[in-house]
Amino acid sequence: MTDSPYLFRAADHPLVAANDRLKVREAQSPFGIALRYQERAPDPSPPAEPHWCETGHSIFILSGRIEYRFDDHTVEAGPGDMLHIPAGRAHRHIPRVIGSETVRYVLTEFE
Repeated sequence: MTDSPYLFRAADHPLVAANDRLKVREAQSPFGIALRYQERAPDPSPPAEPHWCETGHSIFILSGRIEYRFDDHTVEAGPGDMLHIPAGRAHRHIPRVIGSETVRYVLTEFE
């Protein structure tokens, strides 16, 4: 099989625990985009100081339900839903799992 800069074999990238609730499988493309598969478990108690993310993402939800809180609204997404969140403070967001099911999703990350 031919190597290609466009193909990222998941088996070549381990699923790593980023913290007690988040597992990540990541491949860095030579085009400046991180490709990720993530599993986010529910948080039994939301953090007192939530972490706002200002990184841009395009996201495809595989299973579970997730909420993204923005400064001016909140959106809920589930299996088959896609989101595109531009980078920057104006689009900062906080993800939160809805319910008891781990959310599985694929995303690209860009600055």
